[in-house]
Amino acid sequence: MTRTSLIALGVLFLASNAHAIEEQPESCRPKVAGSALALADDADQAQLQCDIDRAALIADRADATFDSSNDPILRIVDTAAPSGAAYVYDIVDADGTMMLDARTVPVDSDTNTHIPLCRLQTQLPAPVASKVALSLLTTSDAGLPAYGAREKMVVNADGSRSYELLLASHDIITSIETTNGLKQFSRHSEATDIIAELNRSVIGVANFSDGWVCKSN
Repeated sequence: MTRTSLIALGVLFLASNAHAIEEQPESCRPKVAGSALALADDADQAQLQCDIDRAALIADRADATFDSSNDPILRIVDTAAPSGAAYVYDIVDADGTMMLDARTVPVDSDTNTHIPLCRLQTQLPAPVASKVALSLLTTSDAGLPAYGAREKMVVNADGSRSYELLLASHDIITSIETTNGLKQFSRHSEATDIIAELNRSVIGVANFSDGWVCKSN
């Protein structure tokens, strides 16, 4: 089986199983029978649009839950954390100061899982703010893929390298207002490129902050 076929089957597996418990935008639903063949040549673009639309649903839910409406220069949406929550991380430019507004919401608005609804509003540390500022300039590079490969490199015992498909769906979608307009990226949580590292830097600020304010839903 070719790698393209494996990727297409992986896309179908993710769409039909991993997202079964959450709301599915129209872009995430197979359009025709035999869609493995239909998606084979354009699987990345199809899955990217699905992920972008899923992230938009989650961000809208966060806005409604917390009665908030940001105009972020950077938005990161973690679509499925192990806790059963989804996370929205907005970076907002407040008169030259980069502020982080992070919110948790259920992955699915109809879920029976009760999770704390939490919000963090804090200033970004200078090193992370610098990374964000740099990303506004550098991530418009046409050579940077919008949809990151769902595979990880494995170093074998003999020193050779191989790649494993990442079929578990833990997607993080990043929207950046670059100097050339809005750019959107989808990465697996185990990715290691510059978009993934930017995500980890921002999410790390939230993970280690004691400024979260929570309420039960």
